[in-house]
Amino acid sequence: MNSDYAVVLLLEDCPVTGTLIERAVMTALPNVRLLWARGVDEATARVAGLPVELFLVDIGLPDGSGLDFLYSMSTAHPSARAIVMTATPLPEYQMHSAALGVLNFLEKPVNITALLEQMRSALRAEQMNGTATSDFRATLRNLTPVDILQLKCLTGATTVIEFRSETQTGRVHFRSGEMVHAEVGALKGVEAVHEIVAWKRGQVSEQPGQPLTEATIEVPWQTVLMNAAQQLDEHRAVGF
Repeated sequence: MNSDYAVVLLLEDCPVTGTLIERAVMTALPNVRLLWARGVDEATARVAGLPVELFLVDIGLPDGSGLDFLYSMSTAHPSARAIVMTATPLPEYQMHSAALGVLNFLEKPVNITALLEQMRSALRAEQMNGTATSDFRATLRNLTPVDILQLKCLTGATTVIEFRSETQTGRVHFRSGEMVHAEVGALKGVEAVHEIVAWKRGQVSEQPGQPLTEATIEVPWQTVLMNAAQQLDEHRAVGF
């Protein structure tokens, strides 16, 4: 494979959408080598051993979730970036907050012009920051707690995610895609989520077991993350 090409993996099972994206990329981005996979198993096989710079993934696939696939790719491809296509309306904070993570989200049906611009931006950023150090090392480079939390929410997961900073450990419990409990030291509920979201460095892992039956978070996940992102914006504005 020509090393001058940027390798991009498209994970999309819809032949119409996939063909539309494939043709647009071939025309507008001649330096991109697009690999198109229709399912998770095919995508996993196609990227093995390749220096993938960008993942372009749909959420709902016949053999699994595009977001779970992206999560699983974080170890093998820590320097890659990602654009996530979703038919779910994007939360309000996606539109206004500068405190969010590095994942790019794009609503379906896909606006090809917007997609190509996001791809150009992501590939330029990867070329400029290819030697940057990782933050949350178990995930794609610089993936933030906000990214990780919304990944699990959008997939409708029932699980427990553990975050570790240099000095603290926190856990967030999910049930059917909603955050139902969080804890960091003495903090619980929404306050604990806000604490985790503010961490700049650390590691993340998925823990076995079911989430707690008692809930300390009783508002929708979109509201929790929007408020957390707004709080981060305010801290940045005053120089925190």
